[in-house]
Amino acid sequence: MEIIKRLYGEVTTALEELDALLSYVFGQLERAGNIYTLVVRWVFPILSLFIFIRCLVPLLHKGKRGGAWGYLRMENGTTFPLVHWENSIGRGKLSDIRIELPVISRNHAVLTYSNGMWKIFDLGSGGGALVNGKKVEKSEVLGEDDEISLAGVKLTLLPASQDSACPEIPQRSGFDRVAGLGRHINTGSTLLLIMLFQLLGGLQLCFSMGDKAIAAPPAAVLVFIIVEAIYFILSDRHGGKYLELEMMAFFLCGLSLFIVGSAAPVTVFKQLVSIIIGIIGFSVFKGLMRNLNNARKLRYVLAVLAIGLLVANLIVGEYRYGAKNWIDLGFISFQPSEFVKVAFVLAGAATLDKLLTAKNMTKFIIFSGICVCSLVLMRDLGTALIFFIAFLVIAFMRSGDIKTIAIICGGAILGAAVAVFTMPYIAARFAAWGRVWEYADTSGYQQTRTMIYAASGGLLGVGAGNGYFVGIPAADTDLVFGLLCEEWGLIVGVTAVMIVLVIVIFAPLTVGRCRSSFYAVSACGAAAIFLIQSALNVFGSVDILPLTGVTLPFVSNGGSSMIASWCLLAFIKTADERRRPDLEDIIMEELDELTVTEGNDCETDA
Repeated sequence: MEIIKRLYGEVTTALEELDALLSYVFGQLERAGNIYTLVVRWVFPILSLFIFIRCLVPLLHKGKRGGAWGYLRMENGTTFPLVHWENSIGRGKLSDIRIELPVISRNHAVLTYSNGMWKIFDLGSGGGALVNGKKVEKSEVLGEDDEISLAGVKLTLLPASQDSACPEIPQRSGFDRVAGLGRHINTGSTLLLIMLFQLLGGLQLCFSMGDKAIAAPPAAVLVFIIVEAIYFILSDRHGGKYLELEMMAFFLCGLSLFIVGSAAPVTVFKQLVSIIIGIIGFSVFKGLMRNLNNARKLRYVLAVLAIGLLVANLIVGEYRYGAKNWIDLGFISFQPSEFVKVAFVLAGAATLDKLLTAKNMTKFIIFSGICVCSLVLMRDLGTALIFFIAFLVIAFMRSGDIKTIAIICGGAILGAAVAVFTMPYIAARFAAWGRVWEYADTSGYQQTRTMIYAASGGLLGVGAGNGYFVGIPAADTDLVFGLLCEEWGLIVGVTAVMIVLVIVIFAPLTVGRCRSSFYAVSACGAAAIFLIQSALNVFGSVDILPLTGVTLPFVSNGGSSMIASWCLLAFIKTADERRRPDLEDIIMEELDELTVTEGNDCETDA
């Protein structure tokens, strides 16, 4: 008995010593973590701004442009380069080929290049169109040196090989020379900086979790770094340059993993898988959209699938946060409306890319109406607004008719007013708008806490994993800007929003250089979705706009949103013509049936 007591005493003493040792170790780790956090809180903002600048400057560089696809020459010798696959001709300011003569209609005709041949379409002009003296009823195939007459104005189609027809290239401005510095910024070095940022952030998460640390968040960050490296290597082997769009998306996705690792660490691998699927979807969409014929065929499939998803959502969907916008299959749940965004942009761009006719516009309006009405029935007002804004952007880019757009907007505002006054659940969303502090413990609870905790983070943040905002509902989704500012600081939070804004601004900058209006329309449609979605998320969380419950692209927790964001980015990426191959390379790649003569070294600035 005495031996047992002695043994028990020794074991107890040993345990006490072990406990003291562990307490000392954890204490030292906590102290080291505090010192580390103190240091990296200054490093993260500087590093994020440096990464942002390195991605921004190359986007301003126009890159090498290929030659024109052909030329139109007037009798007086004036020559117009055909730098797109669809070229509108008319007196209007938005025409690709503007002929300022009173006999020419505002939108007179369209020249399109497809399957190795040029075609001219008469857009119902008053003066009509003739090809070699024959009236164009609907469309007419053109050959080299064919004579076109538009209301008596004669033009001749010249092949691309006639270098003498190329007009002078304007001298580069000072802004262009500064932007040209982007050529010397190495994308690989930018990726290394992003990886460094992510490694430091992953280590910060480990310190912040302390004795509650789990391996999932840092492991997810390491796997993502490997994925980034693989993507860069594969892109480099296939001649990919100008990867700034992907670099910015990688940076935002890294922040998303940090957010999820802090707010919901057990789901961080789910978010990682969504990012990887999104990157794969981005790559697949890029490949599909390089062939316009495939893209136009794909629009019907995606449109049918989109309507099917919305109908299924209305029938079997479940309510979350007041909106019926989720489908739960047991082993996985997703938001159909996120994937419908991709189909919406593709359907609109592929339907209206060649010709803006009443028939084509009617098809797109019907499809848009089905999407928006379905979302209203689901009570997903934020997403409905996103779709409506995207519709306006796509429709305006093809028509340029401000009066028609104004009428559509007026009808939409009237419908929204009726909905607010007749549907109580919609009116409730607007009750606290602009005065959330009066409802700080009820309907304004989330927004007031967002502002409080975002302010507490200051410029540098309290450190990843050290925030208290994670306990607020939807902190890592609809209110992610607040969590980002609290833990990472206002500088990193604003930088993340600025990155999304740069992606948005880059889309319209590519319009003049796009070889097809499909790429221009789809890029601006995707950019419109990013813009309104980011505005609703950020401004809604701080009570500048009503809180509508939408995610911040690439940052918020959510697999559906992440995958859709990457697929939408593919539309902007394919519109990027900074590394346009030579004329012969493009025709061989896109049409796979033509052989053209090299020699057109002239560069034209669209």
